[in-house]
Amino acid sequence: MVSTKLAVFMAIGSALSMVAAAPIWNMGENGSRLLNQDVCDTPECIATAESFLGYMNPNADPCDDFTEFTCGAFYEKTVVDANTISVDFQTIISNRNKIVIREIADAALGKAPKPAPGDKAAESNLKKLHDMYASCMDVDAIQTAGQQPLTKQVQSVLSLIPDTPAIDKAALAKTMAQLIKQEVIIFYNIGVEQQLYNPHYSSIQGKQGGLTLPITSYNQSLTDAADLVPDIAQQFQKVLGVTVPSATNGTTPEIEPAVGQEWTTAAQDVIAFETLLADVTAKNTRPSLDPELPIFNNPITVEELSNATPSIDWPLLLSELLPVDVKYDRPLSVQSPEFLPALETLLSSTSVKTLRNYFAWRIISAQKYRLNTAAIPGHERWEVCNEVVTKTLPDIVGHYFVERTLPESDQTVFRTMLQSIISAYGEGFPTLNWIDQITLDGALKKLHAMGLVVGQSAESPNGASSESVEEYYSGFDVDVSDYFGNWYKQSVWATEKSFATVNEPYAQKKIPQFSPTEVNAIYLFGTNHIYAFAGIMQSPMFHASNPEYINFAGLGGVAGHEIGHGFDNSGKKFDSTGNFTNWWTPETEKAFAEKAQCFNEQYSNYTIKGPDGTDLHLDGPKTLGENIADNGGIKYAFRAWQSRLKADPTGKKYKNFKLPGFEKYTPEQLFFISYGKVWCSKEIPEYSERLIKTDEHSLNKFRILGSLQNSVEFAEAFKCAPRTRMNPEKKCSLW
Repeated sequence: MVSTKLAVFMAIGSALSMVAAAPIWNMGENGSRLLNQDVCDTPECIATAESFLGYMNPNADPCDDFTEFTCGAFYEKTVVDANTISVDFQTIISNRNKIVIREIADAALGKAPKPAPGDKAAESNLKKLHDMYASCMDVDAIQTAGQQPLTKQVQSVLSLIPDTPAIDKAALAKTMAQLIKQEVIIFYNIGVEQQLYNPHYSSIQGKQGGLTLPITSYNQSLTDAADLVPDIAQQFQKVLGVTVPSATNGTTPEIEPAVGQEWTTAAQDVIAFETLLADVTAKNTRPSLDPELPIFNNPITVEELSNATPSIDWPLLLSELLPVDVKYDRPLSVQSPEFLPALETLLSSTSVKTLRNYFAWRIISAQKYRLNTAAIPGHERWEVCNEVVTKTLPDIVGHYFVERTLPESDQTVFRTMLQSIISAYGEGFPTLNWIDQITLDGALKKLHAMGLVVGQSAESPNGASSESVEEYYSGFDVDVSDYFGNWYKQSVWATEKSFATVNEPYAQKKIPQFSPTEVNAIYLFGTNHIYAFAGIMQSPMFHASNPEYINFAGLGGVAGHEIGHGFDNSGKKFDSTGNFTNWWTPETEKAFAEKAQCFNEQYSNYTIKGPDGTDLHLDGPKTLGENIADNGGIKYAFRAWQSRLKADPTGKKYKNFKLPGFEKYTPEQLFFISYGKVWCSKEIPEYSERLIKTDEHSLNKFRILGSLQNSVEFAEAFKCAPRTRMNPEKKCSLW
């Protein structure tokens, strides 16, 4: 939902002055109360009102440009530049979260959680976390170690594959296995992934990779690749210029002169090999099973793998990756079977020396940044170390982050809100005139089977349980004095743990690939689950004491968006169990495509000025899935909120009271103002251009405009006359 950017949020606010009448009634022990029966003066409400006023341009016409109305002051006061390339509403939450993470992870600050007496699991978890963070913060130790940790890692791997006249397939298999364990991407990579047609289980999958440049750079211009030679040569010399493994048996280091030409030749060797690899990859990559999704399912047995690439000892490679007590006797799934014999041709014509150079470079390019202690513009070292612990120990960080920021009562409020949005979708689907009964039944079945994970993983591990988290990380030992070694051990531990699960049911309630502290929410096609991270369930996006129109427009809109992904142009290809299958009739499929085309045309007509002043058009087809989710999400978040408002018109039960200073606005108008504020953002033109070219989301400005121009409820709320900019005659609607 939200992309993380290296940006520093500039808080914008304006003070409110008001005269408060005596409270009519008390809403609870936290001091929440109403004024004049429908205006709230709690600290949270006052802060929210100040924030709203700090963003808005109330002099703008909401029916002409709602982005200017909700974000005008934000646009005017926010400064972006080469260091702060983008500022958006999510950044304020991210910056707050950073402070919490630092307080949890940095024991030296004196604000870290402390284990209860006798709580051995918590003691273990906190020691790992604090030691990992401290090892990252110990810049002196990292600088003293210099390049040696990386040199030793390269030497260790190269010792597995001596420089012999011909490839030893066992040596190659062991080398590949070791690099896969270290999470170093090479020419062929093996991993454990969820099965496409049996999503409750995993399988071993293989796909090609291992290129320094994108394939197009090799194919279109060898100059692009050649330009890398000086840098690669410098890195080789820096890491391997003093000692390298012996070329005879690979076990005894020898002192060799750091001759510049030697490393230039090695760099040229790497680029030449990668150029051939790029050509093989481009010519032997099978198209995805779906034009809109990078998915594949091509079963192949170990015997067939061995026949296709006899230079690799596949049984040995798999045995190196799998635990000794885990047997895997099923076919693997590979991306492109035709790539394998082409790879064999390349390997059989490549010298072992070239492969050694290639493997060395892949390690160096993947790991060198971990030795960098130089300051990142706009960021301090503690921010880097925050990222390190959320990457290496996400569930430990998440456990204490949730404990500190997201009480169970707030989680319950969100679950209730999500269920009401699901119910609104369920009430809306049968009213659609383009969907037939067979497809409708499938859609409703999928909708009501949709799962939810709130805050942090509920399995593998159960993030709420210190004991479960401690057991999960029990195989990962952290050394407070060895930062680089900790990274190495974490990579190997994570890979081995992944392969150990290959015969187990797929953990559908585990947050995948993210830390719970991320300001994000995602929907996964293969699990039919929504994952709402604790990081996004924070004020001002969500707060249990907010007026409901803020929560439903903010986090509710995000939740509705994720539900919508289950029925967008990609999500609709997976059924209620997450299985990749077509459950649509041809007639409804055609109707869907026709309605989707409306969104393609609408969003492709939006333009911005590029860095050179020319018009840049959004890409409607590329952003279609996100646009469908945006439009459906806000539509049904509004309807869900409206149903609760109508059941409680006084606002006493569901807290739909007004904010101070906003008495003239209706609750419906405040809902849409809240929604617009969520997507206020400002970027430098170069970054906007990059987003248009690479991001599957529309620019935030057009996420506001597009969804609200299509909203009948928005036009009614602001009484926008027909054919005004925000109430066009032609509206796109799907779900």
